[in-house]
Amino acid sequence: MTTKSMSSVRVRARRQTDLDEVLAIERACFSDAPWDAESLNRYDCTVAEVDSAVRGFLISRELVPSLEGLGGERELLNIAVDPAWRRQGIARALLEHEIAHGGALFLEVRNSNLAAQSLYKSYGFTEIGRRDEYYQSPKESAIVMRLKW
Repeated sequence: MTTKSMSSVRVRARRQTDLDEVLAIERACFSDAPWDAESLNRYDCTVAEVDSAVRGFLISRELVPSLEGLGGERELLNIAVDPAWRRQGIARALLEHEIAHGGALFLEVRNSNLAAQSLYKSYGFTEIGRRDEYYQSPKESAIVMRLKW
């Protein structure tokens, strides 16, 4: 695959005007029970923009707030990159933005998703558990991972 000619990746908070682009990426990446607009609006969402278009997004939520200089806890709920723009550093940019919150970060990843596991491990995430049959379509276990700074 050739690298796309692009300007730098810009990560920013999702705006309401980004919703259609985010939903299109979600449908392209996840055919089984993709997130809908209501679910997307419930959590923190950042987008990665390249050449003035949304190319990926990350959804997370705060579990425990950061207090008096102590990092809190966040959960990464969903990360997706437009299939035509994968392997261009977009997921890395989104993940680095999320990690910048500090504290601990938790996530679940499909047992078969070796590319995502490799990305997470490259940032220091470690496996802390498994959830049998966590995913339903197809049935598959999830690996629970944590990054703690």
